[in-house]
Amino acid sequence: MRLLLLTVGLSLLSVARAQEEEEDNVVVPAHPQKLLGKWYIICWAGTIPIPREKRQEPLPPFHFVVSHNGQLQFRMHIRKPSRCQLLKLPFSTSQTPGNYTTWWKHLIFIWLLTPRSYGVAYFEDKMNNQEINMMMLFSRTLDEDPGALSLFQEFVKRKGLNETEITAPPQAEACELPRES
Repeated sequence: MRLLLLTVGLSLLSVARAQEEEEDNVVVPAHPQKLLGKWYIICWAGTIPIPREKRQEPLPPFHFVVSHNGQLQFRMHIRKPSRCQLLKLPFSTSQTPGNYTTWWKHLIFIWLLTPRSYGVAYFEDKMNNQEINMMMLFSRTLDEDPGALSLFQEFVKRKGLNETEITAPPQAEACELPRES
């Protein structure tokens, strides 16, 4: 009986330690199943050549879904002057958790923050002979979390981006595509 109690006690102790370590892990690689659903862009920073006035345009929420072929896919409905356009970007997973490749062969790193309702995506590559970096803080809700924002600002600094260039765009409703008959 004592051996059974000792075994149960040690098991519970190891589970409690594992939970404490997970809570201490502020940043974890994002597995595809944890990304599924609706997200909002809270803020972003980067060297993408976008005019300053365009950076403040409202952004709609986006979704991660599993496509018909079983691939993770980024989707966002963008309002254009004359129509609604669905932006789809398939993501291939790699052997390294949190690393995703787009069909353009761009590598995107995605981490989830504690609480897991926040995430950071980072992209760095060369486009048109210009080095491009972009980092985005996204969330399942529009609630503010100073801890998540602080971590994002730290990431921005570590990657050599300008912290004063962080843009917090207003939110927009997603437009709807017309139903096909």
